[in-house]
Amino acid sequence: MDNQTNSGEINIFNFLKQAGNFDIAPYEGNINFEDNSKYSKLELNTAQKIHINALLQQLPSAVMAEKLPQMYTITFPEGLPHTLMQLKNGGFSTSIIGINGKIAGAASLTPMVAEAAILGFFTAMSVITGQFFLFQINKELKKINQSLDKIVEFLYGDKKAELMSEVNFTKYVYQNYTSIMTHEQQRIATISGLQQAKKVAIKDVEFYMCDLENTVNDMKENWNIGTNIGHCYQSKDCLELSMQLYIMSTLLEMYYSQNYDKNYIKYIEDEICSYIRKSEKRMLKSFSSLQTVLDKANPKKMKDKNGKMIDKDKLREQCNKVVQILEDEEETPMQKSLHSILQAATKKTEYYLTNNGDVYSKVLNS
Repeated sequence: MDNQTNSGEINIFNFLKQAGNFDIAPYEGNINFEDNSKYSKLELNTAQKIHINALLQQLPSAVMAEKLPQMYTITFPEGLPHTLMQLKNGGFSTSIIGINGKIAGAASLTPMVAEAAILGFFTAMSVITGQFFLFQINKELKKINQSLDKIVEFLYGDKKAELMSEVNFTKYVYQNYTSIMTHEQQRIATISGLQQAKKVAIKDVEFYMCDLENTVNDMKENWNIGTNIGHCYQSKDCLELSMQLYIMSTLLEMYYSQNYDKNYIKYIEDEICSYIRKSEKRMLKSFSSLQTVLDKANPKKMKDKNGKMIDKDKLREQCNKVVQILEDEEETPMQKSLHSILQAATKKTEYYLTNNGDVYSKVLNS
């Protein structure tokens, strides 16, 4: 009887692996997880830890191992884990949904612990990997990562209140991703809020871009450098914040909706990169004009709003640095992270699961 039970578990386990397009296998090699440049430990909350350990308890019999290995590898050939279709009235159907949104297979409804463990593992890994990739891109967005007090210092104009509101909302959504993902109604409402944040970000980019261009043009005509030079850099800060809000709200919407369709991801990457490039070219044009204004300015007539003399050479050096950065054709660290993260959503990913329930992933581009 035990052999029949074990055989049944193995058959369902193998069927689920094939239908769900994933693989779990013992790993016999040695990996130095202390090397932070190559491996990253994924943060797990209590519920996720329970799901991981539940799967671990089922693996020895399912893979017919004679002893518990120190580590397993979990492989998803097409990127982020597939998830089982959740029903509106609770529970799950027998359909397994692939990254293209189509049914990839059907799971048996036999009430076996192994099946429930795999289902819980899928759900947990989907959130864990989303959290991991969001962290990778968030650390590159320096402007939006500042404290709210720092952000308030450079915001100005009619858009100040709405931009501050959306930045605060996006920070909240990012920080509470793991929790909100487990509450369906709150998750849906959050997606709607993120779509609104993205619209506000685009409007604010245009507002601050026009303000920067108008300020530089006013300096060219009236030579009131001292009173306007600081405003140019304030506009630049607001522009960068708005663009980073646009990037973060777009990515958060993708991970909250768990829409990993290849065409959708390609559209997101193309749209973000194109929009950022166009915006940076407009910024470059304005600061190149500012460069010309500073070159032609009479240093003896350059005074600030309080009547104090301004160091022309220092201003030129500051402006030259901005122009050099904007002229750089190479991918920025943020662009590289964006590309790697979006590609990871549709390409083979591999995770390492230790026998104490810890999960590790290779660092992007390692």
